[in-house]
Amino acid sequence: MLILDENNDCIILDNVHSPLVSEFFWVLDLEMMDYTLTPLQVLEETICPVLTVNIQGFQFQLPTTWNILILSTETYQVDVVEISRLPGREFTAFQYGPNSHSAESSVVRVVDYSSEGVNVSPSLSKNQMLCHPVSPKYWINIAPSDGYNKYLKGISSGDITG
Repeated sequence: MLILDENNDCIILDNVHSPLVSEFFWVLDLEMMDYTLTPLQVLEETICPVLTVNIQGFQFQLPTTWNILILSTETYQVDVVEISRLPGREFTAFQYGPNSHSAESSVVRVVDYSSEGVNVSPSLSKNQMLCHPVSPKYWINIAPSDGYNKYLKGISSGDITG
């Protein structure tokens, strides 16, 4: 997986044995409903089915059991969808970035499936969603837990981006 560090540099996480090259990374804190830096203390490795997705021409793998923050382009309401539900449907990912003033959206296209993929990610609490870069300007938010009912029910994009 990819993270953005405190300098907004993209860091590739592909091995739990490599030394941590950053002290902090960006997350969406659902309790604060804001983007914040959080300490990078522990990496986790999961081996599970993965989908390769394409967002804005950038292809990367996501664990099928994780969740992605999506945005309705009609109502600007946000929702959380499990990655395994992406194939065969059209979803638009909620995009934001360090220099953004409002949320954007981009269609998520599934291009491949693998029954086993190795995913390395920072350890996240249940109220955090990882900011995963998809371009030099934007990230999407993904997480192993579904915070919709507790934090995001009835929330619009403006409630997150201020």
